[in-house]
Amino acid sequence: MRLIRPDDPGTSTGTGGGFAPEKRVPFSTRQRRVPETRPMSNSITVLKFGSSILPVEAALPHAVHEIYRYVRQGHSVVAVVSAFAGETDRLLVHARRYGDSADASATAALTSLGEGQSVALLGLALDQAGIPMNILDSAGMGLRTLGPATDARPSGLDVENIKRALAQKPVLVVPGFIGRDDLGRITLLGRGGSDLTALFIAGQIGAQQCVLIKDVDGLYDKDPAEHTDAKRFERVTYEDVLGLPEGIVQHKAVRYARDIGLKFGVGGMGQRVATWVWDGKSAFGREPARVKPIKVALAGAGIVGRGVYDRIAALPQFFEIVKVCVRDVKKHAKSGIPEKLLTSDIDSLLSGPADVIVETLGGLHPAKELIGGALQRGKHVVTANKAVLAAEFDLFTGIRRQSGARLLYSSSVGGGVPIIEAVRAAARRGRIASVRGVVNGTTNFVLGLLAQGIDFAEAIRRAQVAGFAEPDPSADIDGSDAAAKACILAREAFGHPIFPNQVKRMGIGHLTPNHAAQAQAQGGAIRLVAHITCPRGMTHATVAPLILPSDDPLAQVHDEQNCCVITLEDGSRTVVTGRGAGRWPTAESITADLFELCRGEGAADEEEYIGEIAA
Repeated sequence: MRLIRPDDPGTSTGTGGGFAPEKRVPFSTRQRRVPETRPMSNSITVLKFGSSILPVEAALPHAVHEIYRYVRQGHSVVAVVSAFAGETDRLLVHARRYGDSADASATAALTSLGEGQSVALLGLALDQAGIPMNILDSAGMGLRTLGPATDARPSGLDVENIKRALAQKPVLVVPGFIGRDDLGRITLLGRGGSDLTALFIAGQIGAQQCVLIKDVDGLYDKDPAEHTDAKRFERVTYEDVLGLPEGIVQHKAVRYARDIGLKFGVGGMGQRVATWVWDGKSAFGREPARVKPIKVALAGAGIVGRGVYDRIAALPQFFEIVKVCVRDVKKHAKSGIPEKLLTSDIDSLLSGPADVIVETLGGLHPAKELIGGALQRGKHVVTANKAVLAAEFDLFTGIRRQSGARLLYSSSVGGGVPIIEAVRAAARRGRIASVRGVVNGTTNFVLGLLAQGIDFAEAIRRAQVAGFAEPDPSADIDGSDAAAKACILAREAFGHPIFPNQVKRMGIGHLTPNHAAQAQAQGGAIRLVAHITCPRGMTHATVAPLILPSDDPLAQVHDEQNCCVITLEDGSRTVVTGRGAGRWPTAESITADLFELCRGEGAADEEEYIGEIAA
């Protein structure tokens, strides 16, 4: 790799400071050892989403939230998806227009289009949220079936292809009740087939868990809608489920799980898994599974803040928005936010009824005062503000130690890419040697345009139009945004504080299309790289544009994507990639933090975690 300094040939005068480069050796002459690469976790979770969870296209973000919940915990996810509500019946009726005895294979082929649509649209929704995914149809996953074309049963699966897809990207989306017979013709697994498909996949690939996401909060001994004394099972045996009226879970799916000894969960979206079905003993839950809505106040309704508002406003069963603080109340009232929620008085968020404040203002002030004041009053805070965290983390830690409030900041690095979670998971496996990352989506987007021959000013303008760059993009261009993120990652990786003025930093303001062309001629690409190490207990961090070889994971991310490579002292490494800038990826990460608060998860103090890593 090679540092691109402002005095390199063909440069224009730029901003961002600089530091002495390493010995300049062309990367192509270096012997490169490729270490073992592992995902954040070897755990695979199979999630099934039926039409009760996805009745219409507008409900797709609900599935995205649930999938991202497991992805940021380090799981690979297989999402098994049904058609939208009523779509399968509509297609079956359409097939019957050609006669009651219409060809079964043709009927199955037509009916499969419903799930093909929902699978594709969920893939697009995941991509919008910055979550990398693959899609496989029934042929791609090799789901083979036996029996009638419209009521078949699964008999085989291409396990290796599914695992290859999950090794490439953390999420795989597949249809729920579509298979292929021995001739490769499309078949349907009948009513309840999606439950059966999810359990069959989980059993075949050895998934660590399988959860059927329903519109209920678990399994009950009787219908809770008709019986006020109905009791929810926390754990229930296969036989007890088979003794209940068929409906929530199809009996053929339960019988399959029983026959292979597969434990599976049943629960509602956004909740803890409410009921586990297994071969042990049945037991009733002591507490209701459903969570109570939490009151949320939003500070800011710009690109990210408005995305958060739209996401959580669609989830009133979990979140109640009590206030939205903006500069221009009339402007945002016209945009669709109820005027009764709007205020320009930021202090009113502190005195109001909110349980949690979401801060998306950016910058040091008034974010510092708002976050500190909220924590002091015992209000939880969720923020994407890397600048204020890098500068004032110790201050906030001291306040929340006294108040017991929590500070969640997963979105501050990587947008929707769970970089912070990946660093924490790696640190629990062993000592981290280094963290390297492309952690600024705006600069990566700009560098991609430079590689296309577009000049710097126009590249910045396009980044602003796309919603990646702020009206004042200087923090991105001069590397200070990436430096702030490096400070946060240093704490997570090594437990030691480092501050922005201690990060050796060089920006990209001096780069031109000529630099990008030179890098391409050498078979590489320019990336703004944050690099954090901790030799002999002393944390070091740099941010600089480097020419990277094409086989470097950081060179393989494009547009607004982020990537982080975490290398342990044993040489193994974790790589996480996804969209790191824009409204929806960052809003998704903030929403995930809110769900964590809602479920009461992850309550261990982050200060204790960082202290444990430092020790």
